[in-house]
This record gives sequence, structure tokens and C-alpha cells, in this order.
Amino acid sequence: MSHVNMQAEGAILRVSLDTLVAEHGKWRVVTAAVKAMVRGSNRVQTVHPQDLSNVIRADIGLPLIVDPPSMPTVMMVYARP
Repeated sequence: MSHVNMQAEGAILRVSLDTLVAEHGKWRVVTAAVKAMVRGSNRVQTVHPQDLSNVIRADIGLPLIVDPPSMPTVMMVYARP
């Protein structure tokens, strides 16, 4: 990352932080930042196996999810030759 990009990001961060402090006050911003740091270190995301794609399921050895066969409709039964 170039020095110019870092300066631009730093300027954007300063403006954003100044805006937050102006709207909410410095103690509320500091308190929210500390809470976010504490909360972020303890948070664990739970992933359920049914939420995984078949590609990932195959990679980790889980059985693939297949769509159940469709039930014939009344129209399909009467339309048979």
C-alpha cells in the first residue's frame, strides 16, 4: 500500500471519527469502541451443516444435499398415455 493511500485513509478515518464525536460525544464513542473490542474477541460464528454448499460439504466429507423427488400432480396422473 502506498504512502499516499495510507494518508487518504487516515484523513477519511479522522473525518469519520470527528463526525461521530460531534454527534455523540467523545465518551460515548470511546465506550462504544471499547465494547466493540471486547465483544469482538469473544464472538464465535456458528455455521450449521445445512447452510453449507454441496462443494464445501464434499470437501469436508459430509453427504451431499439432494432435492427430494417431486411428487406427481393430479394432472400428471391423468395425462399419462
